[in-house]
Amino acid sequence: MYATKQQEEDSLLDDVDRDIIDELRVDGRLSFSEIGRRIGFSEPTVRQRYNRLVSLGIIYVAGMYDETKIGGIAAHIGIRVTEQPVARVAEEIADHPNVKYVACALGYYDIFLDVVAQDAQELGRIVLQDLRRIRGISDLETLTVLEVMKDTYLWQGFREPIPANRAGRPLSRPGR
Repeated sequence: MYATKQQEEDSLLDDVDRDIIDELRVDGRLSFSEIGRRIGFSEPTVRQRYNRLVSLGIIYVAGMYDETKIGGIAAHIGIRVTEQPVARVAEEIADHPNVKYVACALGYYDIFLDVVAQDAQELGRIVLQDLRRIRGISDLETLTVLEVMKDTYLWQGFREPIPANRAGRPLSRPGR
């Protein structure tokens, strides 16, 4: 029997990988030796597994900031696409330097973005000129962030087993 892509992805992570990810979710600045001490593995083991997870694109560690607290503007944008492949439009959007998050989705919008700008004029230029020029964008809604109330990578569901549907195939993990 052939493994599905979801099964292959799920088999990439074991409990040790999840323990490393859990520690980094709490504090992305922890050293490999500290993570190893907390989960009961050596520093070289943690380093090797971390590098593997990074090379597979499963994790990355980055400093996060709140644009609204440093004087800028943040916005969430929903985009509907017609007459073009959604992935092609998303790739073009991803090249924009002010776009920090791009996700293809199912539902009313085909693509969701997070955009940062220095001020309202720059946000207006991004939305009204830069994004509107992209072929395939048919509808666009901008939601300007006034204040971030929660932005965390700590949520329930990361450790829960993946439930199977009636056909025995894994369903998506909650929080993904």
